[in-house]
Amino acid sequence: MKKTKVVQMIVLVFVIAMLATMVLGLRSVGNTVGIGEEAYDFELQDLDGNTHRLSDYRGEIVILNFFATWCVSCVAEAPELEKFNEEFKDEMNLFIVVKGEPLNTVKRYVEEKNSNKTYILDFNNHVSRRFGALGQPETIMINEEGIIVEHFIGGVNRDFLGVKLRELQGLR
Repeated sequence: MKKTKVVQMIVLVFVIAMLATMVLGLRSVGNTVGIGEEAYDFELQDLDGNTHRLSDYRGEIVILNFFATWCVSCVAEAPELEKFNEEFKDEMNLFIVVKGEPLNTVKRYVEEKNSNKTYILDFNNHVSRRFGALGQPETIMINEEGIIVEHFIGGVNRDFLGVKLRELQGLR
């Protein structure tokens, strides 16, 4: 009898937690921006303390890649992003948005990987949530007018991003 009550309590607590999570998730949906909408204008700092404001890049293509150093898929796609960034750096701005990690951890990762990309720090995941980037890696393309035109969930590679960039530029 006692065992049944314990199981019922556990199930009840689980159901309440799930409902609370859903309600909180639905509350934040109204704050997210998606494809076809104007991108959320954020300010984040890079590893050197320089502030990057999205609106400062109006008139240019911006690609945001949401990333974490502990994410196996993120680390696996990183060399492809390096290639893409090197090849197309004059045609777009690639920002690696680091989700909720300490500065020292990211600096250590960048040094170990000898990365040349621009890492910006979303310490509290506020920017990530506004873009609906709940996981990682996720990549968002923003056109010259500041409109979100693509949102890719999962890893991407140099060739795929190159094709998408050319499509956005109206080139084939």
